Amino acid sequence: MARSIRQPKLPSWQAIWHIIQFFWKGAHPQQQRTVLGGLLLLTVLSLFAGTVLVFESIQRGEFISALAARDSQRFQIALVRFVGILLLSAALLSVSAYVRDRLGLHCRKGLSRQFLNTYLADQHYYHLPTEVDNPDQRISEDIRNISQLSVIVFAIFLESGVQLIGFVGVLLSISLGLTGFLLVYALVGSAIVTWVFGMRLTRINAEQLKREANFRTHLIDIRENAESIAFYQKQQGEFSLGNTQERHKAGHQFAQVVHNFNQFIRWQFGLDCFQNGYQYLTFILPSLILAPRILAGDLEVGAIVQSQAAFDRIWLSLSLVVVQFEQLTALAASTGRLQTLLSAISSQQQAIDSALTIQIVEQPEMVVDHLTLQLPSPQLFSTPLQITQEELKKELKKEPQEKQRFLFKDISFIANAPLLITGPSGIGKSSLVKAIAGLLKQGRGTIGYPHDDILFLPQQPYMAVGTLRQQLIYPTSQSPHSDEVLLNILNQVQLTEFTNLDQALDQALDQVLDQVKDWSGTLSTGEQQRLAFARLFVRQPTYAILDEATSALSIQQEKALYQQLAATNITFISIGHRPSLLAYHPQVLVLTDSNTWELRKSDPESTYL
Repeated sequence: MARSIRQPKLPSWQAIWHIIQFFWKGAHPQQQRTVLGGLLLLTVLSLFAGTVLVFESIQRGEFISALAARDSQRFQIALVRFVGILLLSAALLSVSAYVRDRLGLHCRKGLSRQFLNTYLADQHYYHLPTEVDNPDQRISEDIRNISQLSVIVFAIFLESGVQLIGFVGVLLSISLGLTGFLLVYALVGSAIVTWVFGMRLTRINAEQLKREANFRTHLIDIRENAESIAFYQKQQGEFSLGNTQERHKAGHQFAQVVHNFNQFIRWQFGLDCFQNGYQYLTFILPSLILAPRILAGDLEVGAIVQSQAAFDRIWLSLSLVVVQFEQLTALAASTGRLQTLLSAISSQQQAIDSALTIQIVEQPEMVVDHLTLQLPSPQLFSTPLQITQEELKKELKKEPQEKQRFLFKDISFIANAPLLITGPSGIGKSSLVKAIAGLLKQGRGTIGYPHDDILFLPQQPYMAVGTLRQQLIYPTSQSPHSDEVLLNILNQVQLTEFTNLDQALDQALDQVLDQVKDWSGTLSTGEQQRLAFARLFVRQPTYAILDEATSALSIQQEKALYQQLAATNITFISIGHRPSLLAYHPQVLVLTDSNTWELRKSDPESTYL
């Protein structure tokens, strides 16, 4: 039975520790030394700053007491010391903030690099279950929040620990009763905030991050599919049907954002009321408690200043949950979301490792040997690739009509000549290509080909952000040809409307190839498919897999491209429905509705297309 991916029910400190372990295990030794050095320096600065702050409060009291006693010599000494401590404290706070920000930035760089490597490795981004929403936001915003807030919280807790020890000593020297009262006061306030406001605001923060990301993602979808949406229009009325649908969807998602944020505002209002009232009481409590002793002459007036400062700092140290609650809830929400992403990737990898999977091997010739491909069933599996060997063996023994869980069984062929894969729509032709590419691994059998010498052309090519040259050489970063050869290839695939060779030769070639545009928006689907063929001619791999790569082209354009492809040394496998494709493929692999297959010689008069 498949396990669904749920939000981990871990305390935030456990999630933080899990992420720290993930960061530390993947960090380079030099990176580890840099982080340790930054933490050590921040620790020293925080300890020093906390100590200076204790002496500052003591000297402030001495300064006030000297004024009250009208002792000029004592006042001058106290003033010089007090000013010196203030200057030192200001310098320490500035340097500490600088080190803290640099350390946070360094942690973000390292953690982002490792999350990106993990997310992009082994096609995890492709197989990630839908339960893990908005991985882009988790990797960008949540890592930023964790890197910044965790360092800030670490420094605050460290400084507060030093201040707690120092100021408790100051306060004990003034009043034992005041010290005991403050300890009880701070602990009770922290407990109230944690249990009354804590759990609720943490959940609301996490939900707000999710709803904001969903709203932003929908707006991105509208931008990327603007033309398709605009075509769904009606003859009369202010809005087209497509506009109306998207307006309602976006409005609904924004309403969810507003509704959740309203809850946050209400709970934050309650927390602010409690925090403000709770904190303002500390302004007067020390004076009320110490007033009888001062009026009796047992204490100097400066003791009020010292006790006030000590009371405030001890209260802040013991009430960090109250004072820093907003940052702590944001940190808890972000760590929870990153923990979910790591857990999903880990579970996915464990499912791959434990499943009976198709073997992809490296060899010079493409051979598919007894390939059985399982249909990823959402009713049975919460994530792709999640099946045990026992389950698969049982299913292999079942008849197709008993349970349609296999697209096909025991397909075998050797791709030593162009091959056309065809069959009814939805039969699994594209799934076969995905299995060859290693994107689908549920099943059994072996697929072999030269891994570094094959290129896949999907029906909708990916248009990378960048220059025209980068489009041509994608997915590599270095061009194997001169600029003139690249322009000739563009003309070869009939993209002369963008780069006319005669005109290009009259100007600098790099001005043509280095133009930057929104290629997915500038080029039509047919032009994008021709550009994908240009990539194929640029790279010249041994094998090419074309998944309906000419579906948006005319018969004449398709003929021109396939004739050029046939003239190369590239062995190509195509998926398609057009009878015109038979002329370029001597073999045809036909997939049928009954989970069977048949390898035939090409026959233009056949009706199996």
